[in-house]
Amino acid sequence: MNNLINPIALGKVLKKYNSTPQNKQQVISLSKRKKATWSAIHRLARKLEFKQSIIDQQ
Repeated sequence: MNNLINPIALGKVLKKYNSTPQNKQQVISLSKRKKATWSAIHRLARKLEFKQSIIDQQ
């Protein structure tokens, strides 16, 4: 399977957002999809970071 997402750029996205290893795996699995877009990857990373911040506050 040919992955269309650049792994170096994906690493930068994972470093940009503060996320747990489980959340990082979700972002990586999304990037492996054939029709993954950068906006979808950033959107998911922001969403997971927000959910994690809510859990950390409680």
